[in-house]
Amino acid sequence: MEKILEINNLDITFKTTAGEVHAIRGIDIDLEKGETVAIVGESGSGKSVTMRAVMGILAKNARVNSGTVKFHYKHEDGSAAEVDILTKDKKWIRKHINGKRIAMVFQDPMTSLDPTMPIGKQIMEGMIKHFNMSKDEAWERALRLLNEVGISNAENRMKNYPHQLSGGQRQRVVIAIALSCDPDLLICDEPTTALDVNIQAKILELIKKVQKERGISVIYITHDLGVVAKVADYVDVMYAGKIVEKGNVNEIFYEPTHPYTWGLLSAMPDLETDDDRLYTIPGSPPNLLYEPEGDAFAPRNSYAMKIDKLKEPPMFEISKTHSAATWLLDPRAPKFEMPVEIKNRIERMKLASGGAEK
Repeated sequence: MEKILEINNLDITFKTTAGEVHAIRGIDIDLEKGETVAIVGESGSGKSVTMRAVMGILAKNARVNSGTVKFHYKHEDGSAAEVDILTKDKKWIRKHINGKRIAMVFQDPMTSLDPTMPIGKQIMEGMIKHFNMSKDEAWERALRLLNEVGISNAENRMKNYPHQLSGGQRQRVVIAIALSCDPDLLICDEPTTALDVNIQAKILELIKKVQKERGISVIYITHDLGVVAKVADYVDVMYAGKIVEKGNVNEIFYEPTHPYTWGLLSAMPDLETDDDRLYTIPGSPPNLLYEPEGDAFAPRNSYAMKIDKLKEPPMFEISKTHSAATWLLDPRAPKFEMPVEIKNRIERMKLASGGAEK
């Protein structure tokens, strides 16, 4: 397979009035051409910050302490190129990467769109800038894109302003803008959060359809494991600025190993459960103003041992594609079994999906 993105040992701190927040603490992510990776975790775990580093749009108070973000792409003449995005200034990134080769779909389309500009002009903007297209060419391509993303009556919609469209239509327009310059990588940051479930399903199907037709790679940022189950090939589970478990989608859903992943799966709504209340992970994520000692998840982990409070666990390899950062996997740790309710839930998920294969 052809690698498109390699994030190695990414470490980011934010300078705030309260002190320095160590938001990203050594992230490693690989993505190959045509693959879909989902990054999941609670709010504040560092998902969006990681992808903003990939886009080169970190806030001014961010400091990259270490790491590389290597992006592989092809020049217009077809020759291969590789760049560490962290070494480039924002002007270069805007010209060569943003929109043209890596595009991002944000969770609230109303904040992504300019309320003073017709949507047609907003779709055309990137094509005119990056490809030096004439306005007539860009107009025709924008019309085709609106049809591709399922906007009916595209000719008239080109002249509409964002407030004249529904939430689902606005998100489709944002996707059209993201696709306008044929990017190699599409980053979707909670793309369905503000939409009702029917529109959610349609947007996810649209992204899958476009990905299949164009052969692009996709990264989803989400806390919704229901979305992950529908779209992902691989899953990275983030907690307190670190990846605590990673694997293919079947390994994460059917063979989860980290207690935090168990908690996330338990918190998914399940119509078949006998419980009358939805499970929540006890406690709160740590305040990263203060560097946690040992395993950051230890205060919320009913399986925590003494070592969890003293030393951070390394990533233990379970299989070639599956690993987790928990001391439970250390050969010296006492034998453990995942909670019975998680086992039962996994069995129900397998039955619902017709087996363990995605």
